[in-house]
Amino acid sequence: MNKTFLGIIVGIGIAIGAYFIFFGNRAMAGPNGGDVVPLDDGNTYAELLADADTGDLMVHTWDKDLKSARPIKAEPISVGSGDRQTALAPHPMPGDPPGYCSRFYGHADWARGGTIQQGWIHHGGDQQHHQEFAWRQCWSGGRSHTAMWNEMPGRHGRGGMGHSPGH
Repeated sequence: MNKTFLGIIVGIGIAIGAYFIFFGNRAMAGPNGGDVVPLDDGNTYAELLADADTGDLMVHTWDKDLKSARPIKAEPISVGSGDRQTALAPHPMPGDPPGYCSRFYGHADWARGGTIQQGWIHHGGDQQHHQEFAWRQCWSGGRSHTAMWNEMPGRHGRGGMGHSPGH
């Protein structure tokens, strides 16, 4: 009976370990298909989208269920990888209250090519605190939502020569 019980416990342990190895390494995708990272209070999530061709970066902020936009203080969001970084300027969505924003946009030449794999994001207050995450889905999310890039000022006709807020 003890061997049977031990076998069951070991089997459950292996199943749980396999689950976390297989599913635990997958990053959560946001409503637009980008990478999702918790921000500030843990009730707000940032979804990062990136255009590998141009280096344009966009963040949308969501509630914890990723169902509704969650505007945050309209201060730039810093996004980076290693010692490279850029500030994404607030670009409020219709319905965002004054002084708050649920969309941020900027440009970073270092993001061109879509090769960044690890990065960090920061909003407000303590400049030393960066939330680190893996850039896994932001490239495909940015590619599949091309219309949203065209809404950004300074984006039209970017062939490496245009400039936009946050550059």
